[in-house]
Amino acid sequence: MPEHNDFNDYLPEPKRQDYSVEIPADQPPLNLNRVPSGNDPMGRIEQRGMVYRRLARGQAPWWLLIAGWVVFGGLALGLLKMALAGSILSWVLFALSLLPLLIMLQGTLAKASPGR
Repeated sequence: MPEHNDFNDYLPEPKRQDYSVEIPADQPPLNLNRVPSGNDPMGRIEQRGMVYRRLARGQAPWWLLIAGWVVFGGLALGLLKMALAGSILSWVLFALSLLPLLIMLQGTLAKASPGR
């Protein structure tokens, strides 16, 4: 008759389990500079935001800054002439045309700063 403490004799033999840990390969970092698709409306808005952000930070080349001043400045001068004629709508349009000029001014100051 077995002793009271030998109850393990009636259990099956425990199988040895080998544990293995799989270490995944290094994953490439996510591309945070992905260009959104311009085929959908939200992609277009995101692309315009990227362009204005680069302009405002002074990351655009000089020729692009000068061309922006010519285009947006010419538009603002034309709307100023219309606004001086006396229409309230022309004044609103003139005020809206100053927004790209502010972005161009910020980009030009960032590009011309001595820390660049």
